[in-house]
Amino acid sequence: MRRILFPLLLSFVTACSTSPSGRMQLVPPAPLQGFSAVYSEFDMHLQLVTAADAPACREAACAADRAFDQRMLVLGKRLADVAYRQHADLQLRFPRFEFVVADKADPGTTSSAGGTVVIYRGVQRLDLEDAALAFVLAREMSRIIAGHHDENVTTSILVAVVAQILFPVLNIGALLVGSAASTAAATSAAGSGLAATALTSAASFAGSRALQAGYRPQQVREAEIMAMELLGAAGWDGREVSDQLLALRPALPEEAAWTGELRESALRIADLMQGPPVPQGTDVVGALQMTR
Repeated sequence: MRRILFPLLLSFVTACSTSPSGRMQLVPPAPLQGFSAVYSEFDMHLQLVTAADAPACREAACAADRAFDQRMLVLGKRLADVAYRQHADLQLRFPRFEFVVADKADPGTTSSAGGTVVIYRGVQRLDLEDAALAFVLAREMSRIIAGHHDENVTTSILVAVVAQILFPVLNIGALLVGSAASTAAATSAAGSGLAATALTSAASFAGSRALQAGYRPQQVREAEIMAMELLGAAGWDGREVSDQLLALRPALPEEAAWTGELRESALRIADLMQGPPVPQGTDVVGALQMTR
């Protein structure tokens, strides 16, 4: 098994790329790029399954929901048209963006490497105006464009491969399982093997999540940068976007983490917009990076 895992590990170490903003990132080797899309789709659905559902709408509220859904489609199409003009390689990755509103109680977004962007119904309750709502969409789209899902999948696989190599070498699984077995009356060899495998899987999952949490702030800032470029190319004024984001309702005691992250984005965008008006055609990426 290790004869297979070592070359696979080496291929991941050498599979580096540069994101659109110039940041070095891991990408899956060519043979696993299709798997990356499937894995990110699964991860997106897992997030949806674990998020609390919003209560079913009634009468007038249903009409408001349908109106919000239509707004999302209109804004999404406007942004998608520009995204495909700005990033010619997108057509090679997926044929179109798909925008979905999921009936989830808390505000939030998720997406997959295949171009699906999901907005939680809770975002509707924030009463965002079009420019701010377009920023929310553009930021999530930018995560797809920048290959953040591919980066996350690559990290997960890389950690799993390392765990499969190191755990047997260091005999960690056997030590822990053996310790547990010593307190039991009897433990079968098969049971020990299963426990060691479960331990390795749990460790690799926890490790990959910890690594992803570590570089998520960089991904969020990168998505903000790209979102502002996308919005500018689609005709939105940066100051209008900033003003509408700053108009978010005051924070609640138990606010969703996603909403807090959006407030942080709003402050960073506001810092940029406090300077003189940005002339048409200015490199927004460079300007935003200088404010970080």
